[in-house]
Amino acid sequence: MQWNATPRGVYLRSNGKAVSDRVRRCAVWIGTALLVVGLSIGGREPAVREGIFGISGIIPDNSYFAELRVDVGTSGFWIGASPSFLGGRKEALHTEQMRGFVEHGITPIVTFWLGDVGPDAADAAERIVSHYSTGQGAVDVGAPVTIWELGDEQNGTWGTSCEPEEYARRVALLAPAIRRGCPSCRIVLGGLLDGPEMGDWALGPYLDRFLAAGGGAWIDVYAFHYYGLARPHPAWPEAQLYDSAIELVATVRHLLADHGLGDRPIWVTETSTFSGGMGAIEQSESDQAADLVKRYVLLWSLDVDVVQWCYLTEPQFEGTGVGFFDQSGLIYDGIGPYDRGAGVKKRTYFAYLHMIDRLRGAELLDRTTEGGLTVARFVADGEPVSVVWQDPWVRDGPIWVDPAGALVVEDLCGELLGRYDDRFRLDPTLEPVYLIGPVESVSTSAPVLQSPGG
Repeated sequence: MQWNATPRGVYLRSNGKAVSDRVRRCAVWIGTALLVVGLSIGGREPAVREGIFGISGIIPDNSYFAELRVDVGTSGFWIGASPSFLGGRKEALHTEQMRGFVEHGITPIVTFWLGDVGPDAADAAERIVSHYSTGQGAVDVGAPVTIWELGDEQNGTWGTSCEPEEYARRVALLAPAIRRGCPSCRIVLGGLLDGPEMGDWALGPYLDRFLAAGGGAWIDVYAFHYYGLARPHPAWPEAQLYDSAIELVATVRHLLADHGLGDRPIWVTETSTFSGGMGAIEQSESDQAADLVKRYVLLWSLDVDVVQWCYLTEPQFEGTGVGFFDQSGLIYDGIGPYDRGAGVKKRTYFAYLHMIDRLRGAELLDRTTEGGLTVARFVADGEPVSVVWQDPWVRDGPIWVDPAGALVVEDLCGELLGRYDDRFRLDPTLEPVYLIGPVESVSTSAPVLQSPGG
Protein backbone atom coordinates (compact mmCIF):
# COMPACT_ATOMS: atom_id res chain seq x y z
CA MET A 1 0.00 0.00 0.00
CA GLN A 2 1.43 3.38 -1.00
CA TRP A 3 0.42 7.01 -0.46
CA ASN A 4 0.98 9.40 -3.36
CA ALA A 5 0.54 13.17 -3.42
CA THR A 6 -1.15 14.64 -6.49
CA PRO A 7 -2.20 18.18 -7.41
CA ARG A 8 -5.79 17.29 -6.47
CA GLY A 9 -4.97 15.84 -3.09
CA VAL A 10 -3.71 12.60 -1.62
CA TYR A 11 -4.99 9.35 -3.08
CA LEU A 12 -4.58 5.79 -1.87
CA ARG A 13 -3.17 3.45 -4.47
CA SER A 14 -3.14 -0.32 -4.19
CA ASN A 15 -1.70 -2.48 -6.97
CA GLY A 16 -1.41 0.64 -9.10
CA LYS A 17 -5.14 1.42 -9.12
CA ALA A 18 -6.61 4.61 -7.69
CA VAL A 19 -9.64 4.28 -5.44
CA SER A 20 -12.35 6.91 -5.15
CA ASP A 21 -11.94 9.98 -2.98
CA ARG A 22 -14.86 8.87 -0.79
CA VAL A 23 -13.33 5.44 -0.22
CA ARG A 24 -9.98 7.11 0.45
CA ARG A 25 -11.50 9.37 3.08
CA CYS A 26 -13.26 6.44 4.73
CA ALA A 27 -10.17 4.26 4.69
CA VAL A 28 -7.90 6.94 6.07
CA TRP A 29 -10.46 7.96 8.70
CA ILE A 30 -10.60 4.35 9.91
CA GLY A 31 -6.81 4.12 9.82
CA THR A 32 -6.41 7.36 11.74
CA ALA A 33 -9.00 6.29 14.31
CA LEU A 34 -7.20 2.98 14.77
CA LEU A 35 -3.93 4.88 15.17
CA VAL A 36 -5.37 6.97 18.00
CA VAL A 37 -7.22 4.09 19.66
CA GLY A 38 -4.15 1.91 19.41
CA LEU A 39 -2.17 4.39 21.48
CA SER A 40 -4.78 4.37 24.24
CA ILE A 41 -5.05 0.64 24.93
CA GLY A 42 -2.89 -1.62 26.98
CA GLY A 43 -2.36 0.96 29.76
CA ARG A 44 -0.75 3.49 27.43
CA GLU A 45 -1.77 7.13 27.29
CA PRO A 46 -4.03 8.46 24.52
CA ALA A 47 -2.16 10.03 21.62
CA VAL A 48 -2.68 13.59 22.84
CA ARG A 49 -3.85 15.45 25.92
CA GLU A 50 -6.07 18.49 26.04
CA GLY A 51 -6.27 20.83 29.01
CA ILE A 52 -5.46 24.30 30.30
CA PHE A 53 -1.66 24.11 30.13
CA GLY A 54 -0.26 25.34 26.81
CA ILE A 55 2.66 26.91 24.94
CA SER A 56 2.61 29.15 21.87
CA GLY A 57 5.29 30.56 19.61
CA ILE A 58 8.11 29.17 17.52
CA ILE A 59 9.42 25.98 19.15
CA PRO A 60 13.04 25.32 18.13
CA ASP A 61 13.46 22.23 20.33
CA ASN A 62 10.57 19.90 21.15
CA SER A 63 12.74 17.77 23.46
CA TYR A 64 11.87 20.04 26.42
CA PHE A 65 8.33 18.66 26.26
CA ALA A 66 9.53 15.29 27.53
CA GLU A 67 9.75 17.06 30.89
CA LEU A 68 7.41 20.04 30.52
CA ARG A 69 4.25 18.07 29.69
CA VAL A 70 1.90 20.80 28.48
CA ASP A 71 -1.49 19.90 27.00
CA VAL A 72 -1.76 22.09 23.90
CA GLY A 73 0.60 23.99 21.64
CA THR A 74 0.45 26.54 18.83
CA SER A 75 3.41 26.87 16.49
CA GLY A 76 4.59 30.33 15.56
CA PHE A 77 4.51 29.25 11.90
CA TRP A 78 1.20 29.99 10.15
CA ILE A 79 -0.33 28.06 7.29
CA GLY A 80 -1.30 29.98 4.18
CA ALA A 81 -4.44 28.63 2.49
CA SER A 82 -2.68 28.18 -0.83
CA PRO A 83 -2.99 25.45 -3.48
CA SER A 84 0.79 25.09 -3.39
CA PHE A 85 0.92 24.19 0.32
CA LEU A 86 0.32 20.44 0.07
CA GLY A 87 3.34 18.59 -1.25
CA GLY A 88 5.68 21.51 -0.70
CA ARG A 89 8.39 22.53 1.73
CA LYS A 90 5.93 24.35 3.99
CA GLU A 91 3.82 21.23 4.43
CA ALA A 92 6.91 19.35 5.56
CA LEU A 93 7.77 22.12 8.05
CA HIS A 94 4.30 22.18 9.61
CA THR A 95 4.00 18.40 9.66
CA GLU A 96 7.32 18.13 11.48
CA GLN A 97 6.26 20.74 14.06
CA MET A 98 2.89 19.08 14.69
CA ARG A 99 4.45 15.63 14.86
CA GLY A 100 6.84 16.96 17.49
CA PHE A 101 3.85 18.09 19.55
CA VAL A 102 1.95 14.81 19.18
CA GLU A 103 5.01 12.69 19.99
CA HIS A 104 4.97 14.40 23.39
CA GLY A 105 1.21 14.06 23.91
CA ILE A 106 0.43 17.69 23.00
CA THR A 107 -2.68 18.65 21.04
CA PRO A 108 -1.62 20.92 18.15
CA ILE A 109 -3.53 24.13 17.35
CA VAL A 110 -2.95 25.29 13.78
CA THR A 111 -3.26 28.92 12.68
CA PHE A 112 -4.35 29.89 9.19
CA TRP A 113 -2.72 33.09 7.93
CA LEU A 114 -5.63 35.42 7.28
CA GLY A 115 -4.49 38.22 5.09
CA ASP A 116 -6.61 39.47 2.20
CA VAL A 117 -7.70 35.95 1.25
CA GLY A 118 -9.36 35.37 -2.10
CA PRO A 119 -11.93 32.80 -3.26
CA ASP A 120 -9.26 30.23 -4.20
CA ALA A 121 -8.20 30.10 -0.55
CA ALA A 122 -11.39 28.28 0.44
CA ASP A 123 -10.70 25.24 -1.73
CA ALA A 124 -7.10 25.13 -0.52
CA ALA A 125 -8.17 25.40 3.12
CA GLU A 126 -10.66 22.55 2.70
CA ARG A 127 -7.98 20.28 1.24
CA ILE A 128 -5.44 21.21 3.93
CA VAL A 129 -7.90 20.59 6.76
CA SER A 130 -9.04 17.30 5.24
CA HIS A 131 -5.41 16.27 4.77
CA TYR A 132 -4.55 16.82 8.44
CA SER A 133 -7.81 15.70 10.02
CA THR A 134 -8.61 12.50 8.10
CA GLY A 135 -5.93 12.19 5.44
CA GLN A 136 -2.28 11.29 5.12
CA GLY A 137 -1.34 14.36 7.14
CA ALA A 138 -3.08 12.91 10.19
CA VAL A 139 -1.07 9.72 9.77
CA ASP A 140 2.18 11.64 9.32
CA VAL A 141 1.48 13.82 12.38
CA GLY A 142 0.38 10.85 14.51
CA ALA A 143 -3.11 12.12 15.37
CA PRO A 144 -5.95 14.02 13.69
CA VAL A 145 -5.49 17.80 13.73
CA THR A 146 -8.87 19.15 14.80
CA ILE A 147 -8.33 22.72 16.10
CA TRP A 148 -7.93 25.54 13.56
CA GLU A 149 -7.36 29.19 14.46
CA LEU A 150 -8.35 31.84 11.91
CA GLY A 151 -5.84 34.66 11.93
CA ASP A 152 -3.96 36.23 14.79
CA GLU A 153 -4.39 39.63 16.44
CA GLN A 154 -6.51 40.95 13.59
CA ASN A 155 -7.03 44.10 15.68
CA GLY A 156 -3.29 44.58 16.17
CA THR A 157 -0.56 46.03 14.00
CA TRP A 158 0.33 42.91 11.99
CA GLY A 159 0.17 42.96 8.22
CA THR A 160 -3.07 40.96 8.33
CA SER A 161 -4.91 43.42 10.60
CA CYS A 162 -8.22 44.67 9.27
CA GLU A 163 -11.56 46.19 10.21
CA PRO A 164 -13.81 43.78 12.14
CA GLU A 165 -16.32 43.61 9.30
CA GLU A 166 -13.52 42.58 6.94
CA TYR A 167 -12.34 40.01 9.44
CA ALA A 168 -15.89 38.60 9.52
CA ARG A 169 -15.82 38.39 5.71
CA ARG A 170 -12.52 36.50 5.72
CA VAL A 171 -13.80 34.13 8.41
CA ALA A 172 -16.99 33.52 6.41
CA LEU A 173 -14.80 32.57 3.43
CA LEU A 174 -12.52 30.07 5.16
CA ALA A 175 -14.65 28.69 8.00
CA PRO A 176 -17.17 26.88 5.75
CA ALA A 177 -14.20 25.30 3.98
CA ILE A 178 -12.88 24.06 7.31
CA ARG A 179 -16.32 22.63 8.09
CA ARG A 180 -16.39 20.81 4.75
CA GLY A 181 -12.91 19.44 5.30
CA CYS A 182 -13.68 18.37 8.87
CA PRO A 183 -17.23 18.83 10.20
CA SER A 184 -16.17 18.01 13.77
CA CYS A 185 -13.14 20.34 13.89
CA ARG A 186 -13.19 23.40 16.14
CA ILE A 187 -12.61 26.90 14.78
CA VAL A 188 -10.88 29.39 17.08
CA LEU A 189 -11.06 33.16 16.80
CA GLY A 190 -7.65 34.67 16.18
CA GLY A 191 -6.65 36.02 19.61
CA LEU A 192 -7.60 39.69 20.02
CA LEU A 193 -5.58 42.30 21.88
CA ASP A 194 -6.78 45.00 24.26
CA GLY A 195 -5.47 48.29 25.58
CA PRO A 196 -6.61 51.85 26.25
CA GLU A 197 -4.56 53.15 23.34
CA MET A 198 -6.44 50.97 20.83
CA GLY A 199 -9.67 53.00 20.77
CA ASP A 200 -12.35 51.46 18.54
CA TRP A 201 -10.03 48.55 17.82
CA ALA A 202 -9.78 47.50 21.47
CA LEU A 203 -11.07 44.05 22.30
CA GLY A 204 -14.60 45.08 23.31
CA PRO A 205 -15.66 47.31 20.40
CA TYR A 206 -13.79 45.21 17.83
CA LEU A 207 -15.40 41.94 18.96
CA ASP A 208 -18.83 43.59 19.15
CA ARG A 209 -18.60 44.76 15.54
CA PHE A 210 -17.23 41.38 14.41
CA LEU A 211 -20.20 39.62 15.98
CA ALA A 212 -22.66 42.17 14.60
CA ALA A 213 -21.26 41.45 11.13
CA GLY A 214 -22.14 37.76 11.53
CA GLY A 215 -18.68 36.43 12.27
CA GLY A 216 -19.88 34.55 15.32
CA ALA A 217 -21.82 32.08 13.17
CA TRP A 218 -18.56 30.27 12.42
CA ILE A 219 -16.53 30.54 15.62
CA ASP A 220 -16.52 27.74 18.21
CA VAL A 221 -13.92 29.19 20.61
CA TYR A 222 -13.19 32.85 21.42
CA ALA A 223 -9.62 33.85 22.23
CA PHE A 224 -7.72 36.88 23.42
CA HIS A 225 -4.09 37.73 24.22
CA TYR A 226 -2.81 39.67 27.20
CA TYR A 227 0.67 40.44 28.48
CA GLY A 228 2.01 43.19 30.74
CA LEU A 229 4.02 43.22 33.96
CA ALA A 230 4.36 41.13 37.09
CA ARG A 231 3.77 44.17 39.29
CA PRO A 232 2.81 47.83 38.70
CA HIS A 233 5.59 50.14 37.53
CA PRO A 234 5.48 53.94 37.08
CA ALA A 235 7.39 53.69 33.79
CA TRP A 236 4.46 51.77 32.28
CA PRO A 237 1.39 52.76 34.30
CA GLU A 238 -1.12 51.45 31.76
CA ALA A 239 0.48 47.97 31.56
CA GLN A 240 -1.79 44.98 32.01
CA LEU A 241 -1.29 42.88 35.14
CA TYR A 242 -2.29 39.27 35.72
CA ASP A 243 -5.66 40.32 37.16
CA SER A 244 -6.50 42.38 34.06
CA ALA A 245 -7.95 39.06 32.91
CA ILE A 246 -10.95 39.56 35.20
CA GLU A 247 -12.21 42.51 33.15
CA LEU A 248 -11.15 41.01 29.81
CA VAL A 249 -13.01 37.75 30.39
CA ALA A 250 -16.06 39.64 31.66
CA THR A 251 -16.06 41.79 28.50
CA VAL A 252 -15.92 38.78 26.20
CA ARG A 253 -18.62 36.90 28.13
CA HIS A 254 -20.91 39.94 28.15
CA LEU A 255 -20.59 40.42 24.38
CA LEU A 256 -21.08 36.74 23.63
CA ALA A 257 -24.22 36.71 25.76
CA ASP A 258 -25.54 39.84 24.01
CA HIS A 259 -25.14 38.09 20.64
CA GLY A 260 -26.71 34.80 21.76
CA LEU A 261 -23.39 32.98 22.06
CA GLY A 262 -23.04 32.79 25.82
CA ASP A 263 -22.17 29.09 25.83
CA ARG A 264 -18.97 29.51 23.78
CA PRO A 265 -15.67 28.69 25.53
CA ILE A 266 -12.92 31.28 26.01
CA TRP A 267 -9.21 30.61 25.58
CA VAL A 268 -6.12 32.74 26.15
CA THR A 269 -3.90 31.71 23.26
CA GLU A 270 -1.00 33.99 24.22
CA THR A 271 0.04 35.44 27.57
CA SER A 272 3.34 36.22 29.29
CA THR A 273 5.56 38.70 31.00
CA PHE A 274 9.35 38.92 30.86
CA SER A 275 12.36 38.52 33.12
CA GLY A 276 15.26 40.87 32.58
CA GLY A 277 15.24 44.54 31.68
CA MET A 278 13.20 46.68 29.36
CA GLY A 279 14.13 50.34 29.62
CA ALA A 280 13.59 51.50 33.20
CA ILE A 281 11.71 48.31 34.10
CA GLU A 282 13.53 45.32 35.53
CA GLN A 283 11.87 42.05 36.51
CA SER A 284 13.54 39.05 38.08
CA GLU A 285 13.01 35.39 37.25
CA SER A 286 11.05 35.24 40.52
CA ASP A 287 8.74 38.02 39.29
CA GLN A 288 8.09 36.21 36.03
CA ALA A 289 7.59 32.83 37.74
CA ALA A 290 5.11 34.30 40.22
CA ASP A 291 3.19 35.96 37.42
CA LEU A 292 2.93 32.74 35.41
CA VAL A 293 1.36 30.80 38.28
CA LYS A 294 -1.03 33.64 39.13
CA ARG A 295 -2.18 34.02 35.53
CA TYR A 296 -2.93 30.32 35.18
CA VAL A 297 -4.73 29.93 38.50
CA LEU A 298 -6.77 33.10 38.02
CA LEU A 299 -7.78 32.20 34.46
CA TRP A 300 -8.67 28.69 35.61
CA SER A 301 -11.01 30.23 38.19
CA LEU A 302 -12.58 32.38 35.43
CA ASP A 303 -13.47 29.21 33.47
CA VAL A 304 -10.91 29.81 30.73
CA ASP A 305 -10.22 26.37 29.26
CA VAL A 306 -6.82 26.86 27.57
CA VAL A 307 -3.95 29.20 28.49
CA GLN A 308 -0.78 29.31 26.40
CA TRP A 309 2.43 30.90 27.64
CA CYS A 310 4.37 32.71 24.93
CA TYR A 311 7.27 31.55 24.51
CA LEU A 312 9.09 28.34 25.50
CA THR A 313 12.60 29.45 24.47
CA GLU A 314 13.40 33.14 24.16
CA PRO A 315 12.79 33.81 20.46
CA GLN A 316 14.97 36.84 19.55
CA PHE A 317 11.66 38.41 18.54
CA GLU A 318 12.77 42.03 18.79
CA GLY A 319 16.36 40.94 18.21
CA THR A 320 17.89 43.23 20.84
CA GLY A 321 18.02 40.87 23.81
CA VAL A 322 16.15 43.44 25.88
CA GLY A 323 12.75 43.48 24.18
CA PHE A 324 9.59 42.17 25.87
CA PHE A 325 9.37 38.94 23.85
CA ASP A 326 13.15 38.63 23.65
CA GLN A 327 12.88 37.89 27.39
CA SER A 328 9.43 36.30 27.80
CA GLY A 329 10.49 32.68 27.27
CA LEU A 330 10.99 30.03 29.93
CA ILE A 331 14.48 29.15 28.67
CA TYR A 332 17.33 31.53 27.83
CA ASP A 333 18.69 31.82 24.30
CA GLY A 334 22.15 33.16 25.17
CA ILE A 335 21.54 36.72 23.96
CA GLY A 336 21.26 39.91 25.98
CA PRO A 337 22.71 41.43 29.16
CA TYR A 338 20.28 39.63 31.48
CA ASP A 339 20.75 36.21 29.85
CA ARG A 340 22.32 33.37 31.91
CA GLY A 341 23.31 31.23 28.93
CA ALA A 342 21.68 29.43 26.01
CA GLY A 343 19.54 26.53 27.20
CA VAL A 344 19.50 27.58 30.86
CA LYS A 345 16.03 27.05 32.31
CA LYS A 346 14.56 29.95 34.24
CA ARG A 347 12.82 29.70 37.59
CA THR A 348 9.67 30.27 35.53
CA TYR A 349 10.24 26.99 33.71
CA PHE A 350 10.40 25.05 36.96
CA ALA A 351 7.38 26.91 38.33
CA TYR A 352 5.37 25.84 35.28
CA LEU A 353 6.67 22.29 35.58
CA HIS A 354 5.64 22.05 39.24
CA MET A 355 2.23 23.63 38.64
CA ILE A 356 1.48 21.04 35.96
CA ASP A 357 2.62 18.23 38.26
CA ARG A 358 0.51 19.51 41.15
CA LEU A 359 -2.65 20.60 39.35
CA ARG A 360 -3.11 18.53 36.19
CA GLY A 361 -6.55 16.95 36.39
CA ALA A 362 -7.41 18.86 39.57
CA GLU A 363 -10.86 20.18 40.41
CA LEU A 364 -11.06 23.84 41.38
CA LEU A 365 -13.34 24.29 44.39
CA ASP A 366 -13.21 28.07 44.70
CA ARG A 367 -11.04 31.17 44.63
CA THR A 368 -11.31 34.05 47.07
CA THR A 369 -9.49 37.38 46.89
CA GLU A 370 -9.69 39.93 49.67
CA GLY A 371 -7.35 42.76 50.54
CA GLY A 372 -4.61 41.56 48.20
CA LEU A 373 -4.69 37.97 49.52
CA THR A 374 -5.81 35.21 47.13
CA VAL A 375 -6.57 31.61 48.07
CA ALA A 376 -7.49 29.12 45.33
CA ARG A 377 -8.60 25.71 46.62
CA PHE A 378 -8.27 22.56 44.51
CA VAL A 379 -8.62 18.83 44.95
CA ALA A 380 -5.88 16.97 43.08
CA ASP A 381 -5.74 13.16 43.13
CA GLY A 382 -8.06 13.21 46.13
CA GLU A 383 -5.81 15.55 48.11
CA PRO A 384 -6.58 19.18 49.04
CA VAL A 385 -4.20 21.67 47.41
CA SER A 386 -4.42 25.42 47.96
CA VAL A 387 -2.49 28.02 45.97
CA VAL A 388 -1.95 31.16 48.06
CA TRP A 389 -0.43 34.53 47.18
CA GLN A 390 -0.44 38.12 48.27
CA ASP A 391 0.04 41.16 46.03
CA PRO A 392 2.51 43.41 47.88
CA TRP A 393 1.27 46.54 46.07
CA VAL A 394 -2.09 45.96 47.79
CA ARG A 395 -0.98 44.54 51.12
CA ASP A 396 2.41 43.76 52.61
CA GLY A 397 2.46 41.77 55.84
CA PRO A 398 2.19 38.31 57.38
CA ILE A 399 -0.71 35.90 57.02
CA TRP A 400 -1.84 33.11 59.35
CA VAL A 401 -2.83 29.61 58.31
CA ASP A 402 -4.97 27.22 60.36
CA PRO A 403 -4.50 23.61 59.17
CA ALA A 404 -7.31 21.09 59.52
CA GLY A 405 -4.75 18.28 59.66
CA ALA A 406 -1.18 17.63 58.58
CA LEU A 407 -0.13 20.35 56.13
CA VAL A 408 2.89 20.67 53.83
CA VAL A 409 3.99 24.06 52.45
CA GLU A 410 5.89 24.19 49.16
CA ASP A 411 7.25 27.10 47.17
CA LEU A 412 6.15 27.57 43.57
CA CYS A 413 8.90 25.25 42.30
CA GLY A 414 8.14 22.49 44.81
CA GLU A 415 10.81 23.14 47.45
CA LEU A 416 9.65 22.17 50.94
CA LEU A 417 9.10 25.21 53.16
CA GLY A 418 7.68 23.46 56.21
CA ARG A 419 5.30 20.93 57.77
CA TYR A 420 2.58 22.01 60.19
CA ASP A 421 -0.39 20.64 62.10
CA ASP A 422 -1.25 23.79 64.09
CA ARG A 423 -1.67 27.48 63.34
CA PHE A 424 1.42 29.07 61.80
CA ARG A 425 2.55 32.36 60.32
CA LEU A 426 3.63 32.88 56.70
CA ASP A 427 5.49 35.92 55.44
CA PRO A 428 4.56 35.98 51.74
CA THR A 429 6.79 37.28 48.98
CA LEU A 430 5.47 37.96 45.49
CA GLU A 431 5.65 34.23 44.76
CA PRO A 432 2.62 31.99 45.42
CA VAL A 433 2.97 28.97 47.70
CA TYR A 434 1.23 25.59 47.72
CA LEU A 435 -0.51 24.28 50.83
CA ILE A 436 -0.79 20.52 50.50
CA GLY A 437 -3.41 19.12 52.86
CA PRO A 438 -6.60 20.32 54.56
CA VAL A 439 -6.82 24.01 55.49
CA GLU A 440 -9.30 25.46 57.96
CA SER A 441 -8.55 29.11 57.13
CA VAL A 442 -6.03 31.57 55.71
CA SER A 443 -6.27 35.02 57.22
CA THR A 444 -4.58 38.40 57.35
CA SER A 445 -5.76 38.81 60.95
CA ALA A 446 -3.30 37.95 63.69
CA PRO A 447 -4.55 35.47 66.29
CA VAL A 448 -5.95 36.97 69.46
CA LEU A 449 -3.44 36.78 72.27
CA GLN A 450 -4.71 35.14 75.42
CA SER A 451 -3.65 36.05 78.91
CA PRO A 452 -1.51 33.47 80.71
CA GLY A 453 -4.50 32.38 82.77
CA GLY A 454 -6.98 32.53 79.86
